[in-house]
Amino acid sequence: MVKIPLLSSGHFPGSAASHATAQDGGVGSSAVLFARSTIGALSGLVMQSGLPELQYSTDLTRGIVPKNIHSHNDYWRQVPLLDALSFGCKSVEADLHLVNGEILVGHKSVSLSSPRTLDSLYLDPLFEIFQMQNPSSNVATNSTAATVNGVFDYDPEQSLQLLLDYKTDGPTLHPVVISALDRFRSLDLLTTWNSATSSLSTRPLTVICTGNCPLSLVNAQQPLRDIFFDTPLHDISNSSYTSANSMMASTSLKRFTSWTNMLDIDDVLFAKIQGMVQAAHAKGIRTRFWETPNWPTFVRDNTWRTLLRAGVDWLNADNLFAASQI
Repeated sequence: MVKIPLLSSGHFPGSAASHATAQDGGVGSSAVLFARSTIGALSGLVMQSGLPELQYSTDLTRGIVPKNIHSHNDYWRQVPLLDALSFGCKSVEADLHLVNGEILVGHKSVSLSSPRTLDSLYLDPLFEIFQMQNPSSNVATNSTAATVNGVFDYDPEQSLQLLLDYKTDGPTLHPVVISALDRFRSLDLLTTWNSATSSLSTRPLTVICTGNCPLSLVNAQQPLRDIFFDTPLHDISNSSYTSANSMMASTSLKRFTSWTNMLDIDDVLFAKIQGMVQAAHAKGIRTRFWETPNWPTFVRDNTWRTLLRAGVDWLNADNLFAASQI
């Protein structure tokens, strides 16, 4: 069985330091390091007393407040998935390559390796997290409960969004992804659209595909659809994109502007962004802008704040600590 370490929550003394990863500018000195057997010698951030009577089975994310942060290229982090959860990210992203029938995770083919798979980095730990968050005991049980707990102890009904960016041939990869999710599907853990009743059932894990993912195959999953589409936000008026097949609409901010000498989003661009966001919201679809500036940091932070003012739902973040402070 995969052993998942506890994650440090935001209100513990020294937790800001322990939250900082190598990518985010530092490594916490007060955290206890745990190895994760699925990925092999990766370390997690732990704040735990060591006294069983002071611990809960759902301690993994205790005290962590969920936030509308999307962990961009999450697999680059020191501890994929767990780093994002430690900051309360409600969305994580993985780039997928189908190689010899196996789904590998990485940005480019040169970075791929057989230990880094969709299962080892995401599906295996997620499955055990859901088991931990839904314990059975002689005191209480979730086995017959109408509500199944998600990853966040602070908000058990919050669904975690898993964005899968298809880097290889979509029609070949998509059915393999569908099969990889069977264990979650069998336990009713996946957010599902029922085309027969035109109704959405939000569950602990919401899966979205992007990149080379074909909309036609997303639509073909009938009558129960549990993999959704990442709609191009700049084409949101297209009638093909609806809340029945799309959970998110994304586009590059660079598509509309250059960062040269730009310190702020001007009124014209703000109105354009706001118009796209409102059009997506009218369809019941949430929004995200990628390729936002990372430096200078004051431009990055101001851009994030401006996007939030325009109604954008997800902060697309490489630096999770910075995004969590907005």
